Amino acid sequence: MRRVGGLSQAIGLVVVLSMFAIGCARSSRDAGPSTTTATTAPLSPSEIHQPPQPATGPGGSDYAHGEWRESSGGEGAEAWYVFEPVEPQPASAPVAIVMHGYFEFAGYDQMYELIRHTVRAGTTVIYPRWQTDTAAPCPGPFDIEPCVVSATSAIRSALAYLESDPSSVRPDVDRTSYLGFSFGGILTVNLANRYADLGLPRPRAIFLDDPHDGGLAGFDEPALDDSLAGIPSDALLQCHVGAEGVIAGPDSADGSCNALWPLLGHIPARNKSLVMTVPDSHGEPALSSGHGVCAAPPGAADAYDWNFCWKTWDELRTAALDGTSGVLAMGDTPTLGDNGRWSDDTPVTSLVIRDVAPIHPADR
Repeated sequence: MRRVGGLSQAIGLVVVLSMFAIGCARSSRDAGPSTTTATTAPLSPSEIHQPPQPATGPGGSDYAHGEWRESSGGEGAEAWYVFEPVEPQPASAPVAIVMHGYFEFAGYDQMYELIRHTVRAGTTVIYPRWQTDTAAPCPGPFDIEPCVVSATSAIRSALAYLESDPSSVRPDVDRTSYLGFSFGGILTVNLANRYADLGLPRPRAIFLDDPHDGGLAGFDEPALDDSLAGIPSDALLQCHVGAEGVIAGPDSADGSCNALWPLLGHIPARNKSLVMTVPDSHGEPALSSGHGVCAAPPGAADAYDWNFCWKTWDELRTAALDGTSGVLAMGDTPTLGDNGRWSDDTPVTSLVIRDVAPIHPADR
């Protein structure tokens, strides 16, 4: 079971956020000289395995590129990583800005598997550092602005690098998507809302994984901008909460996506989805819906990554950038809700999908 923390540990004084046989036996009974009957014992969870990554389609392993190229630059909280698709290297590629959660002060392990999937599928990823210590440069939700500044500077510097280096994959900034986890999700919303004033690429698709400012200044995500009218109404947006994540907290049931949703009234229902994963322990390893469903360090991706996070992220971007239907990413449809099947052909618990907030663990 995998859980990755966002702003769920400690800021300032004390901050602790709690987000989180046998074998197949066969028996026979002699029913007469010429007749036997057999029964098969049910499989134990240890004999049932998660669905594998699909071979093709959104979330699948049929990658267009065999490898990525990593570059880095900037200093301190304004540092950045860039990951470009290679083998083969395209002349240009869409851009994805991926924002980590709180408490990742170096590296990119927190979102490693999602980044690698995104890049090998053909998109250049920019990964801003934006944070170097618990309260540096911003003290969580008490003053988010220094982190908005550091993230903006990092993104713009990374784009300048890509645009100035003739050996780089040319960034197609008109095809830019944003993804943010936890506190990085709150930052992502504010950046997408202010993109024009900040000189950032226009957001075409936005995916938010359990966005949360930590709850230290209130449980309704007060670090969000008061108005989100700056997010383009034609952007495609999906906000995900885990049934065991932020909204499972004793005081934060109306936090995360539930706090965000009322601010998105200008975005038509057809362009946004509110979804919730739920835990499923039918097999092993069990699928967690704790904080960080879409955050996977190296080697830690599971069926919720490829059958939900990556599938939806791929389809959301394809629909937004290429004008396709978005049937896998939007609306309460069986296609969006489908998370695959366990090895014994039992369906993985479907997503809970809403077009209005709130969404709560009891809805599963």
